[in-house]
Amino acid sequence: MVRDLLPDLRATNGYVQEKVEGVTVGGNGNLYVVTDNDGLDDANGETVFLDLGSAGSALGG
Repeated sequence: MVRDLLPDLRATNGYVQEKVEGVTVGGNGNLYVVTDNDGLDDANGETVFLDLGSAGSALGG
């Protein structure tokens, strides 16, 4: 494991999404994470987009 995302997902004190759908490093060098909203009748439909800052720092480098 490189980084536990649960603290980041819990930081808003809202519903904690079940799974991450995508991770990327942007042109600015930041690490971005987006959750899957499932789009199902029993899901809240919320998508979380996290900017975790510098990829090197976010990944402990």
